[in-house]
Amino acid sequence: MHKGRAVLLGVIAALLFCFIIIALFAKGSDEIPPGREKVKPDPWTTMIIPPGGSIFSILDDAGIPHKEIATFAFRFGDHVDVTTIQPGDTLRIQTDPDRERITRAMFVQEPTIRHLFEASGDSLRHTLEELPVEHIIRIIEGTLQNTLDASLIRAGLTTAEKQYINNGLEGDVDFGRKARNGDRFTVMLEERIFEGKKMPGSKILYVSYDGERTGKHELFRFETGDEKSVYNGLYNKEGKTNTSSAVGYPLGRIHVSSAFGRRLDPFTGRWTHHEGVDYRAGFGTSVYAVADGDVTEARYAGGYGNSVRIRHRSGTITHYAHLSSLGARHGQKVRKGQVIGRVGSTGRSTGPHLHFGLMQSGRWINPSQLKMVGAEKLNNQQMKVFALQQQNIRNLLIQVQATRGKSIASRYRITPSQS
Repeated sequence: MHKGRAVLLGVIAALLFCFIIIALFAKGSDEIPPGREKVKPDPWTTMIIPPGGSIFSILDDAGIPHKEIATFAFRFGDHVDVTTIQPGDTLRIQTDPDRERITRAMFVQEPTIRHLFEASGDSLRHTLEELPVEHIIRIIEGTLQNTLDASLIRAGLTTAEKQYINNGLEGDVDFGRKARNGDRFTVMLEERIFEGKKMPGSKILYVSYDGERTGKHELFRFETGDEKSVYNGLYNKEGKTNTSSAVGYPLGRIHVSSAFGRRLDPFTGRWTHHEGVDYRAGFGTSVYAVADGDVTEARYAGGYGNSVRIRHRSGTITHYAHLSSLGARHGQKVRKGQVIGRVGSTGRSTGPHLHFGLMQSGRWINPSQLKMVGAEKLNNQQMKVFALQQQNIRNLLIQVQATRGKSIASRYRITPSQS
């Protein structure tokens, strides 16, 4: 009997030992060794704009429903000019658990600028974060060798800067017949520097071209105080632009919120062809005829709301839609720059904006294909401001030229103080 009891106690002891070992291992499996804490999943989905890509396409690839993409993209366009989006720009989003709705987003176009978005009910709150950038005024000088384009690049200017300068000079300088190797040019610009690197967005403040046969030509930057104004740019001393065109802009400032081409309809969530460009603008903003012409339509036109169409001498038709009020009537002759309506949100519209369309040979084409300029000559009031700005730029030119390094930190104002 004692023997049986001993066996029973042994079995019980063995079972207890097994239970203790199992418990220890089970406990140990739940504990994370020091230094190896659980890594929480990243709530952000990060996407890079590929060549030929868009906000629509990368969100579609990420599996976001089309209706949500369309809604987000329209609100996004209120704060980011979609024509400035480039391959390599980064979009990060957070969504609800079902990935049906975008709750937060961050759009980074360059290291110094971040657009933050947060959904709040049916709206999208926007915050702009800008890291401090150093502004440097620099002078670049050179001589013409073969072509102005190649000479400007060789002197150290970017392709965008080169094109801007060339466009400004081509109206005054006959490069085909009068320009000669050895002609001199001077460019003063304000550069944006971040962590020692040049960022996009330099401002060309002054351009001079001087040749024996061309004579001397100078251009000065004019600014209105509104950085998106179409009047900002290079003008000669008389206040005339050197990029001539019979066509102007439909608004006094330009911000593209939805571009021409394939897009997701904000009402249906389906892919459609957008037969124009949407410009963001405040309710009641003046809308201008971009060229002389005859008004062929001035009425309420269904989804377009209050709408004006103008036929121009070339046969081109321009279309202005979603107006709050009409400023032209059918059959009326209008001049370039004449107010033909006010920005509104009539018809199928997500908010105040101008839909601008351009038709040639019976089909809608991208309005960006039409060369447009803000003004051919500054008016009398603008010329008074421009005279002061010219003097500011000349003083700055003397100051920079007095330095051996040909650059100084920017502490100037082109636009005179309003005080």
